[in-house]
Amino acid sequence: MIDLLVKLRFPVTLLFFGCQFLWIKLGANLMDWDSLSIPALMSVLFLTGFWLLILFDMINSRIFNKTFWLMSMLILPNLAPVVRLSA
Repeated sequence: MIDLLVKLRFPVTLLFFGCQFLWIKLGANLMDWDSLSIPALMSVLFLTGFWLLILFDMINSRIFNKTFWLMSMLILPNLAPVVRLSA
C-alpha cells in the first residue's frame, strides 16, 4: 500500500493538504461533536488513517534514523507524513 502512495505522491500530497485545509476552513473541533459536519468528519478520518498508515510503515520498515522519523510524526503531525513520502 505504501508503494502505491509513494508512486502517487503528488496527488496524495494534494489530497492530504486539501483535507487539512478543509478541516481548518470548516472550523471543526473534535471536542464539539454536535457541530461536526460530514465533510469535516471525512477529512479527519482520512487524515487519521493516512497518518496511521505512514506511522505503521515507519515502524515495520527498516529505515535509517527511525527515532527521528517517529519523533517527527509526533512533533509535526501535519507535515511529517508528506515529507516521509517524498524521502
